[in-house]
Amino acid sequence: MWRINMKELFLLLLLLLILGLCFLIFFMMPRFSKRKALLPFAKWNYAHRGYHDLAKGFPENSLPAFERACTHGYGMELDVQLTKDQKLVVLHDFSLLRACGIDAQVDELTLDEIKKLRLFNTECTIPTFEEVLKLVDGRTPLIVEIKSTERIERTCLKVYDLLRNYPGDYCIESMNPLIMGWFAKNEPQIMRGQLATHIPSKGKPLTAISSAALGGMMFNILSKPHFIAYDHRFAQDSHSFSFCKSCGALTVGWTIREQDYEAAIHQYDAIIFEGFLPPVRF
Repeated sequence: MWRINMKELFLLLLLLLILGLCFLIFFMMPRFSKRKALLPFAKWNYAHRGYHDLAKGFPENSLPAFERACTHGYGMELDVQLTKDQKLVVLHDFSLLRACGIDAQVDELTLDEIKKLRLFNTECTIPTFEEVLKLVDGRTPLIVEIKSTERIERTCLKVYDLLRNYPGDYCIESMNPLIMGWFAKNEPQIMRGQLATHIPSKGKPLTAISSAALGGMMFNILSKPHFIAYDHRFAQDSHSFSFCKSCGALTVGWTIREQDYEAAIHQYDAIIFEGFLPPVRF
């Protein structure tokens, strides 16, 4: 009869534990080869969707909000996605309901149709990505969030085509690891970051697995990020975020409000803020 040797069993379990840790490290660890290239982006405060204030006539992701951020000297974070006719526009939501009161998706309308809409009952229209780049013109660093669930390659190609001759500093980020993976494979010189947060699974097993994997940054093996951009609400309780940070990964915290700012500047290398007037850098 086969008998278990406790010493051998212990060594086997220890080996499996070490292999498991190595596996996790391989999956989660950001790439450090471009660390020096990321330093110009560090210690900046980035205005979330531009330095917006709807009460004063500066809606989010609008040209006036981006100009206001430039005037104050802030870096900027913005969101890009494709229209039906494959034009890049700057808007956070896939749906136009919240921003424009229209029950339609951005990718269901052409650029001409979208340009007829107004942002949050103001006179501002949804800008194209090209319009924003011309407005900013290298005056301040940009964090460009690429939003797409379909047409990933087309979206990435369009983004790269506009950014490749841009005169200023920029980096890209996305919640979708396939987008970051495309840039890792095709344009690895561009600084890229993996967005991560806690996503409720709503009781569905498959959603629960993907949510845990994204929040735990298990898709980093696909995105090969140079930095981690984590939802500040959940960063303190995220073991994977703490692990990457302790290993020297550059981190970005979003979205920081005034009451959290003093603590956040000691937690992250860069900050995406909203709703108050911080210094330009920290």
